[in-house]
Parts: sequence; structure tokens; C-alpha cells
Amino acid sequence: MSTPYAPNAPAPAAAGPAATRRVLICPMSRKHLRDIRRIDQLVYPRPWSMSLYLDELRHTGDRVYRVAAAVGPGGRSTGVIGYGGFMIVAGEGHITSVAVHPECQGSGVGARLLLELHQQARRINGLEALTLEVRASNAAAQRLYRWFGYAPVGTRSDYYRDGPDGRREDALVMWCHDIDSSEHGNRLDVIAASLGVTTSGVQPQ
Repeated sequence: MSTPYAPNAPAPAAAGPAATRRVLICPMSRKHLRDIRRIDQLVYPRPWSMSLYLDELRHTGDRVYRVAAAVGPGGRSTGVIGYGGFMIVAGEGHITSVAVHPECQGSGVGARLLLELHQQARRINGLEALTLEVRASNAAAQRLYRWFGYAPVGTRSDYYRDGPDGRREDALVMWCHDIDSSEHGNRLDVIAASLGVTTSGVQPQ
């Protein structure tokens, strides 16, 4: 079962509407890949290759990828500042990545992306759970995932080969079950309100 729905559960630090940048969430496409790879170079020691991204985008039936673009004057995008996605394997969703440009971290962009991924997952018939791995040392990310209803179920020893001081680092495995339930829908509504998300998917100025 998922973590019990708590209407008054506190949002992670810097996740409220005052901290959230004005962003637009849209489907990832080839035109975004150059910006995405620039972000990867800044946040991942071992970033994905261009060919791997292109292969992921070809799997339209069992992949969902979204980008967060900063919105400038006139409502136009001023560039990709984050992205995330999941793959569907054996009827379950596996979050492959949620990454945000270092200059935009802590401003709610990651939460916006995760909200969009959960909303998209709920539209997929028969998809009832999402899972992910997170570094055991990444307490901020774990708080974000718990806000969405994820709970730890175990660890993968030495999962990351690029841990501190060149050592391997364990991954915490987290699951969010019953994402198709009304309880989870209520949780997402509370999160959306906390982020100041409008029906258009853009935060009001």
C-alpha cells in the first residue's frame, strides 16, 4: 500500500508556489535534446548518450518523457531547465530520471516534473505503481519522493559507481503503489495546489 494520504503533510523545503519558477511542462522531443544533454553534463558524472535518448524517444508506446521550460515574457519558452520520464515494464512504471539545471534546483521544478509524470501515469490503463532508485545520501530527493507517496522497500548495494571519493554508493529503492486510486489523486491535488499549478500547467505570475 502507498504511504497514507495526509492532506496537511508539509511540502519539502522550497516547494511552494513562491519558490516555484514559472515553467511550462511539455512532451520531450528531439529539439530538446541539446539542452537536456547540457543539463546532464552538469548533474551526472555518467550522462546518457545522444543515441540512447533517441532510442528512448522512439519507444512511444511504453515511455513517457517531459521537459520543464522556463517561461519568459509573452508566455514563450526561454529554454529547458529540467526533464524527467518513466518507462513501463510488466505493467509497472519505472522513473528513469528527474534532473534539473543546477541554477534552478530548489525552486520546485523537480516537483513540477514529478507531478506531471504522476498525472500522466494515472492516464495509462492498468498502471498501478511507480518505482525509482535514489542515492542513499540524497536526503532532499527522498523527501520529495515521500511527499508524492513513495516509501522505501530496500536497497541496491553499490548501485552507483560514481559515489563520493570515487566509491560506489547504494541506491534506495522506493515504490509508490495505488497511483490509480482516488486517494492518490487527492494527494496530487494537494501537491498541485502547494505548487500553485493552474489548469494550463503554468504557474501564475
